[in-house]
Amino acid sequence: MRLLTPLIGLAIAVAIGVVAWTNVFRPPPATARLAGVIVGVLGYTIDDLGGDRHRLNLTTTVTSTRDLEECLGFALDEPFAGRRLRPGTGECPRPRAGRQTVRLVFEGLTEDDLRFPSHTLVWGVPGGRCGPILGVLGVCVVEQAGTAAVELPSTQVLPSFGGFGSFGPLGPYFSFPPP
Repeated sequence: MRLLTPLIGLAIAVAIGVVAWTNVFRPPPATARLAGVIVGVLGYTIDDLGGDRHRLNLTTTVTSTRDLEECLGFALDEPFAGRRLRPGTGECPRPRAGRQTVRLVFEGLTEDDLRFPSHTLVWGVPGGRCGPILGVLGVCVVEQAGTAAVELPSTQVLPSFGGFGSFGPLGPYFSFPPP
């Protein structure tokens, strides 16, 4: 019984700590922290890595109304770890007053990504308000502040055929007289 009481107290303290960390000491949302920042896509190149993998080199513009010390995080289509884009320079880009060019690299582009050319660049604060548990698991890598469209070159998924023309009058061949 003496051992059980401290363990219960420790479990309650951990639960209170997680709730406080996730709710009370939580930073403001990414949309508030990155207010006045706009990200756009300038262009891209795609390098073949062999097999089913390709490298996407994405060039973006970051326009800000003021200098911010927040790091920008980027992901392709979803804010999860498997779709994270890393800065081409290796250091985290920070919004500066005016317009700057940021190069991003994603080495996990697949053939499916190329077959369906419309994608979304998710940008915001790395990690952000996802909470300590999701942060440790690496599930949420970008708290979304905005998105930008990424249009890759279109490749046809299915072959296209020209018109078939007319099949002629089908009505008389399949009509039945009334009983």
